[in-house]
Amino acid sequence: MLISSNIRILLSILFLILISISSTYSQSSSDLDSLEGKFALQFQISEDFTLTNFQGTTFSGKYHFSSRDAIRLGLSLDFGDSDVDATTNQYDSVNVVNINSEQNSFGITFNSQYIRYISGTNDVAFFGGVGPFITFNTSTTEGKTSGFPEDINYKESNDVFAVGLDLILGVEWFFCRNMSLSVEYGLKLSYRSTTRKYENDYILRETEDKTYRAMGNNVNFGISIYF
Repeated sequence: MLISSNIRILLSILFLILISISSTYSQSSSDLDSLEGKFALQFQISEDFTLTNFQGTTFSGKYHFSSRDAIRLGLSLDFGDSDVDATTNQYDSVNVVNINSEQNSFGITFNSQYIRYISGTNDVAFFGGVGPFITFNTSTTEGKTSGFPEDINYKESNDVFAVGLDLILGVEWFFCRNMSLSVEYGLKLSYRSTTRKYENDYILRETEDKTYRAMGNNVNFGISIYF
């Protein structure tokens, strides 16, 4: 959405202004020097300034194994179970069809990046990173249509598998010793396979789509808490 994009741009501009202000102050040593051996939890700051998941994952954590090198891991799990009971005039205005179905779904996403920091000022650091990601989603719907012209039992399944590489660039501002704000952008290279299967009492239909994509990631404006 245009409004969402404008807000992200304004957040990025505000962040850069804060960085320029902070760079006028000096410290005895870079804040990066104190990060070796530390963990960090990362959260994304959304358009309404609330904290949400980072990079679309439920959990995002980072470990600094040196003052300039870190590993970031993200994990997301999604479970779903829903029932649908609907009535529709699918064929004409007289004959009514009742639809009863149950859907179950599961999804998992894992991503990781190696991140290398380059100190800009004492409390501002630029970074770049690269790492793989993998996603798997599956859903199954079983149901029954009752009415005109006859009752039909059906089953539909969708399986999505994606794997690829994330390339990121960003800047991080340590506004205090154990907390920072960051802005990052990147490029996602991915392979995606989607398999769909539909069957009822009379037919069986199965399709498979494979795509290769290179696309820019959304701008992520986040906060990190170190401990």
